[in-house]
Amino acid sequence: MDDFTTSGFSAAGMPASGPVRAHFTGTMPAFRGLIIKGALLQLITLGIYRFWLTTDIRRFEWANTQIGGESAEYTGTAIELLIGFLIAIAILVPLFVLMFLASFALGPAGQAVVFIGYVGLGILGQYAYFRARRYRLTRTLFRGVRLHQDGSAWSYAFRALGWGLVILFTLGLAYPFAQASLERYKLRCTYYGELQGSFVGRGLPLFARGLLLWMIAILPFVLIVTVAATTIDWPALAAAARASRAGRPEILGSNPAFMAAMMWISAAVAWFFLSVVLLYPAFQAIALRWWLNGLRFGEARVSTDLRTMQIYGAYFRYIGWSILVVLAAVAVYSVIVILGVIFFHTAAVTADSGQVIAAVTGFVAYVALALCIWIVYQVTVRLRIWRAMVDSVQITGFEAVESVRADLTRPTSALGEGLVDALGAGGM
Repeated sequence: MDDFTTSGFSAAGMPASGPVRAHFTGTMPAFRGLIIKGALLQLITLGIYRFWLTTDIRRFEWANTQIGGESAEYTGTAIELLIGFLIAIAILVPLFVLMFLASFALGPAGQAVVFIGYVGLGILGQYAYFRARRYRLTRTLFRGVRLHQDGSAWSYAFRALGWGLVILFTLGLAYPFAQASLERYKLRCTYYGELQGSFVGRGLPLFARGLLLWMIAILPFVLIVTVAATTIDWPALAAAARASRAGRPEILGSNPAFMAAMMWISAAVAWFFLSVVLLYPAFQAIALRWWLNGLRFGEARVSTDLRTMQIYGAYFRYIGWSILVVLAAVAVYSVIVILGVIFFHTAAVTADSGQVIAAVTGFVAYVALALCIWIVYQVTVRLRIWRAMVDSVQITGFEAVESVRADLTRPTSALGEGLVDALGAGGM
């Protein structure tokens, strides 16, 4: 770097500026009130209000995310999401009906049709994700300039499917390289005005940082299952199964090692899920740092100092508050049950009526508990991780963003959002 560049000017002849930090200005009480109101309205409207709640959450998060003193703006509407969802339902329902009919009417061939159908739905899910990302970007403005995305959603979908198969056959080891490839494609298709994005993160660093976690969580599971499977006398087991379709004791008796193998496999499964629960926050922090450090828009470069304990702190709060909510729910439900028993005896309620009332009460209690756990997650995990992520970011070369010109690309439809929602693959 020559003296001219270091004396206060960039190579392009523009005044150099120092790193610009991002900052999240939203407050927890405001977000909590938004979530509680939205949850209650979802309950009253049987879930229809979620399109309005999703829009309100995005507006809250976007408006309170500041970079260089400027806030982002989300211009999407709930009606767009609702219409996109209805169109997606009109597309998906006939597909599910055809798969259902094929499974009964075509015999073994129908099973093949159903399998192909699920593969197609997987491709459609990735297509929808890419389209949904395009929708969210075209509804995002910063400093009056709109973001947008080009590229082929089908191309992305088949890339994602191919990488998904590689991840499956490598037991997850190919995940870092898949993410690097897909992120490069997405960022290459992403624009802020006329400024093109790029992703410089490579799969190997993410692989190296996550390898220890993989060895702790997955390697013992694979080894234990493999060793346990080799101890089973599979021919004898198959013969016993053919001799007695419902004879589980006979199956176990024909192969004394079967029960021991099942116990080892059960222990391996328990280890896998326990280790995933304990290590997922660490992996999430590693992946977020890797992703943020790889983001580029022209000469603007993103870096982060996100800490792993910030992610763990969010999940620890979620677990703690969830335990308190469950204990409170059990106490309240116990009181309701006791009062209900007293009422049934004093009012001489018939057994059938009592069963109906008990079933309705149990269902309402379950829905209320699930809603409370969902509220706790949104407040303790989602918002805290968003805030930690935003507050950890700093951008160098921000003058490239300040001088960008707007692009004339028009906003796209919400069909992708609707497909993602209908397929149950939604998320930020």
